[in-house]
Amino acid sequence: MPLWLKSTSAESRPKWLAGDDSDYAKEHAFATTRGWEMKAGTAASGNDNSSAQTEVLACVGNLSATLGAANLLSVDFTAGTYAHDGTGTLDVVYTFDEAITVTSAAYTANQVVSNKIKVDFWIVQVDDMSKRADMKLQYYSGSGTNRLVFRGLIPSDGEAGDHISGADATYAMATDGTSAAVDGNGTTVTSVDGDHAGGSAVGGPDAGTALWGTSVAKTGSSVNTLTTTAGSGSGSRAVLTGVVLG
Repeated sequence: MPLWLKSTSAESRPKWLAGDDSDYAKEHAFATTRGWEMKAGTAASGNDNSSAQTEVLACVGNLSATLGAANLLSVDFTAGTYAHDGTGTLDVVYTFDEAITVTSAAYTANQVVSNKIKVDFWIVQVDDMSKRADMKLQYYSGSGTNRLVFRGLIPSDGEAGDHISGADATYAMATDGTSAAVDGNGTTVTSVDGDHAGGSAVGGPDAGTALWGTSVAKTGSSVNTLTTTAGSGSGSRAVLTGVVLG
């Protein structure tokens, strides 16, 4: 069998790469005009300089053009207890099959999203799983790579035991004002303006797959992105798996 293929699936990346939590994870490999390349600054690249030239793992001429427009493949975040004192932040990492160039106003530690790419989240009350406060995830870093980090400031309105969920069931991402995203061929990345869950989701290699759900795994993991959780008094909601305010 070939050691790599020319499609958007994770299985098409060089087969000697591993899964989540590995120094040689497939999520760090992406398509360019030169072939499959490895993100700079990883253990697999041989140094910790994230600004170094990326390494070509498999030469495939015009691979990114062959694959067409870049696709958003998966999301990831770190489970844990997060501060709600007005300084805590949550990062969500969106992995694409190509390097993405982002135009966006710089991240600000507030809920202002003018000229930024953003995703609307909620802080959810622990007692009845209803909305307690808005939290706007803003583009934070990653332009020029296949992994874009979105950061949200956790508002001080939150209380211990609260959870985090999307503002609605679509987990939609949207550009605002002058913000934009293009792939290595200069093609607009349509998945930054679309639903990421539900029947109209635009994720995955087919641009029709949900990236969030109680049966949808995080990047390179067997852990699902969402877990349906009951409130301490009433109600239930699908919330980010393992994320709680402390």
